[in-house]
Amino acid sequence: MEQRHPDLARFLMTGAVVGAVIAVLVAAFGRDVPYVNGLEEYLIFVVIGGGAGLAVGALAYLVADRPRLGS
Repeated sequence: MEQRHPDLARFLMTGAVVGAVIAVLVAAFGRDVPYVNGLEEYLIFVVIGGGAGLAVGALAYLVADRPRLGS
């Protein structure tokens, strides 16, 4: 029986999407930022949240693939 390995792209995409969704929810239910357009606020939050989710997805991949990496 062949051992299955996690797929890096799926971990990264899932992390980025989950991070972006959480960021949109925070932007929607949080306080309004003065002197910033609503769309700009959402885009800033999506970029930051998506990047953070991408990093968390990469860490989750490293943890899931740890036996194959030799640690």
